[in-house]
Amino acid sequence: MSVVQHTTPIDAPPGLTVAEVARRYRVGEDKVRGWIRRGELHAVNTADAKCKRPRWVIPPDALIPFERQRAGAAPPKAPRRRRRSAGPVDYYPD
Repeated sequence: MSVVQHTTPIDAPPGLTVAEVARRYRVGEDKVRGWIRRGELHAVNTADAKCKRPRWVIPPDALIPFERQRAGAAPPKAPRRRRRSAGPVDYYPD
């Protein structure tokens, strides 16, 4: 009979770390922490004590509304260029 060793604690909530989310969206970890601080991205603090540095875990189901919120619309169409007049412009009329 073999013994299975877990690499993660059993009581740890399933989810993504700040580093994993940053890698997924190709941004820095500070940017992800800013999203959490502003409330744009839901995360759970798993630190042992409240006075310590927070350890954020982002639940996978929190990414769906975040992606919907951050989805940009199609870029606006460029304004049409005005045609130049056919003749020369007389800057010094008589």
